[in-house]
Amino acid sequence: MKNDIEQKKPQRIPIDEKSMHINEAGTDGVLMGSICKKCGEHYFGKQTYCFKCASQDFKDIELPKQGILRTYTVIFTPPAGWQGNVPYILGSVELTETPEILSEVIDCPKENIKIGMRMQLVFKVGGTDKEGNEIVVYKWKPV
Repeated sequence: MKNDIEQKKPQRIPIDEKSMHINEAGTDGVLMGSICKKCGEHYFGKQTYCFKCASQDFKDIELPKQGILRTYTVIFTPPAGWQGNVPYILGSVELTETPEILSEVIDCPKENIKIGMRMQLVFKVGGTDKEGNEIVVYKWKPV
């Protein structure tokens, strides 16, 4: 006899569906951006108007998965709700034609990190929500 109430199986879900898309397994994906059709300005995530020309006409784009580390800091006191290791490296990575994207740098000891390093986008489980779903976040790692 089939149970009338089926339990919902936890899933892997993106931390922000507007700025990233992930595969079903939650192991790979892309960051999403917008490009202004009027002036060509690029943005991370969905935009409602262009900061440069005030246009509201945008095209959605997939952002590159590699970039250059422009700056970083080592975080010893994490924000409330942080479920990762401490200390950790927070890096700003410049992508082609887009603004810099800030996220955790992984797989690189703080003694080895250097501005100008090539970085690769990766997707990792960053924690869980109240329903037990695994929240997938984007991070950077050296190429």
